[in-house]
Amino acid sequence: MAGNRVVITINGVRYPIRSMEEPAYVHKLAEEMDAALRELTQQGNLSLSEALVLLGLEYLDNYHKAEQNLDNMRSQLSEYLEDAAKARLERDEARREVERLERLLKNREAAASGSHSSGNH
Repeated sequence: MAGNRVVITINGVRYPIRSMEEPAYVHKLAEEMDAALRELTQQGNLSLSEALVLLGLEYLDNYHKAEQNLDNMRSQLSEYLEDAAKARLERDEARREVERLERLLKNREAAASGSHSSGNH
């Protein structure tokens, strides 16, 4: 795998990894993970393995909830786009009706003024 070679430190252990992400971003992730692990191991009598399992479950839970939220947002956006398309069609139809009525009015006004002017002669 090509990418950036980054050395991160988690729980005092250095890990050389390759990532397609920017090194600063990878370091930020590693720092967050290290802090979360430290908090879990200091709060209770958890081993590193137990803390990693809990952290992994928490991250997966957050990921799945974020995916579900994203799906909901996509669905809602799709509905908004459909509503906007319907509104545009209705607007266009209303404009055509206004134009039709304006033409009809002009024709009637022209006919009325034509009958008045022919009656005056």
